[in-house]
Amino acid sequence: MLAKYDVKNPSSVKELAASAAILGPFSQEIMMACYEAALFTYAEINASNESFKKIYDSQLAFKKEVHLWMQLPDYTFDTFMMRQQRANNL
Repeated sequence: MLAKYDVKNPSSVKELAASAAILGPFSQEIMMACYEAALFTYAEINASNESFKKIYDSQLAFKKEVHLWMQLPDYTFDTFMMRQQRANNL
């Protein structure tokens, strides 16, 4: 599913831009509201679904451990590649 999303998204963004849509990132306020709503939803599901809780707790522990590491290679590489695209090097 993710690969399908990644393949279709670039042409969809070009189509939106060609139709004069204003494209931009979500504001910090919108992202925080979505994040808080997600956390609330996860807490609700955790309270009633032991299987979900087990998986979610494991995932959360992993994210806490891996987050710092992922910032180093992924963020740096993504930023580098964005610069290459803007310089028409891709």
